[in-house]
Amino acid sequence: MLKCPNRPRDAQNEGDTGGGYFDQDVSRKKLAHAIILHEYSLSIVDHVGFRNFVASLQPMFKMVSRNTIKNDIIKIFDNLKSQTSMLLEKVTSRIAITTDMWTSNSNKKGFMTITGHFTDDSWRLQSILRFAYVPAPHDKDALCGALVNCLFD
Repeated sequence: MLKCPNRPRDAQNEGDTGGGYFDQDVSRKKLAHAIILHEYSLSIVDHVGFRNFVASLQPMFKMVSRNTIKNDIIKIFDNLKSQTSMLLEKVTSRIAITTDMWTSNSNKKGFMTITGHFTDDSWRLQSILRFAYVPAPHDKDALCGALVNCLFD
């Protein structure tokens, strides 16, 4: 394919999936992002119907295991976490931190959201968000501990 004279020059760029060219790594990243975005179960990669659907779209795609897609998602998380850390290191303004707490109906587990708002150097409002599990009882010590742990993380 690299030597094909009929191959469009712009399709030779790395990561380019336009023009009908297949890239396993790009497809794996797209699958991981879809799982994150839509909160699909990791077991979707084991579902026969899903595998058949993907094979009908692109027979060259080698379906990954649950562990592989989990590792891909963790890499995406770690990358975004480091980007967020670098962004926060550059913040020269103050950060307003707000929290909200709720208990899920199904399993009665408590969760806290921590949101930080700040303006960047271009005066654009920026927001960061974190979810944290808070074990019962949800007293001031548990809430404070969860918040402090999130801020240190």
